[in-house]
Amino acid sequence: MSRFSSNRLAALLGATTLIAACDIGTVTVPRTASTVVVHAVLNPSFRTQVVLVERTLTGALTVRDTGFDANDPIVSAGGIPVSGAAVEILDSTGLSYPGIEERTIATDSGKGAGVYRVALPGSSLVFGARYQLRVRTTSGEQLTAFARLPRPIVRGLGGLTRTFNRDRDTLLLAWAAADAARTYAVRIESPFGPFFFFTDRTRIRLTGDLRNLFAKDLPRALIPGFRQGIVVTAVDSNFYDYYRTNNDPFTGSGIISRVAGGGGLFGAVVELRTGTLAVVADQHGGIEGRFRRAGSGAPAGITQLTLYVESPPTRSGLPEALSGQYLTLGQESGGLIGKLHDSTVTLALLANQLAVDTGAVFTGVLRGDTLVGSYRNVPGVAIYLRTP
Repeated sequence: MSRFSSNRLAALLGATTLIAACDIGTVTVPRTASTVVVHAVLNPSFRTQVVLVERTLTGALTVRDTGFDANDPIVSAGGIPVSGAAVEILDSTGLSYPGIEERTIATDSGKGAGVYRVALPGSSLVFGARYQLRVRTTSGEQLTAFARLPRPIVRGLGGLTRTFNRDRDTLLLAWAAADAARTYAVRIESPFGPFFFFTDRTRIRLTGDLRNLFAKDLPRALIPGFRQGIVVTAVDSNFYDYYRTNNDPFTGSGIISRVAGGGGLFGAVVELRTGTLAVVADQHGGIEGRFRRAGSGAPAGITQLTLYVESPPTRSGLPEALSGQYLTLGQESGGLIGKLHDSTVTLALLANQLAVDTGAVFTGVLRGDTLVGSYRNVPGVAIYLRTP
């Protein structure tokens, strides 16, 4: 049983105790029937289209509590995959594109159960055209859904790439309207999880004060030292209605779904503007600045650290939150987060620029313009000197 379902069970047991104490009696809750759920979004920017097929959680089966694996998204997220299904996408002419379950072709221990890859190149998708999804399980369940691809007037892919100073800059986003689009979505990648919102406008303004409402403790959406992807998409009604409504993870109810015979989403999106923001901020001394290695050695292969105070402490006695960027011997860069308490510095150098994916950890002391410390499980002392 997953941690989430265990918490719910504890709450239910507590509620039962209270009912017994009040001598009201007991109520038998009927078991929820499992249904098939699909998740698929047509996107012209993808080389192939992906369809996820799984079942709603009813508590009848115990699911594993493991870390998320992008190569096994359903199982690693605690879902129940549906394998062996017949999956196909049909275009407006009736031409069928069958899906192949990744589990049957995976070389890494059969991962990819319930993940069906459809060889329908995004470049072959027709703007404004209607597509159909068909799924038939080995138990005879049949699901169908339709989606229409928005038709953009102008696409400015890559046009948003720039350096953004969080303290001083304002990002003005504008795009041309798209036919058959229900609304527009803006997504900004962040080390603490993506920031995402819908808008019916075709022009918005973003500042460095923007907060990520979908991350714990509401951090800033734009973090100095990181290269953050940003994309504006036109989305269809299926996508918009599904993601603007709430979903119970056990029953799948509460959402607006237009999948006949089951639940979930078959939607369509078209990227209108994309880019990468290299986020920086003003540096005011102290721990902030660029530090380069002293001498010829580079413990953990890290030759340079650029540090920012991401946010000051909320009250006395708490550390400052740090962010920044590191550079390796091979001139590869990545983001980092950390904290400064008194003169003690702790930095987590991230892989894939995600806060949950730590590649190395540095602990040291700031002495004037010198940062001295070591990397976890790496021999040797790391010395960095502040440079212009």
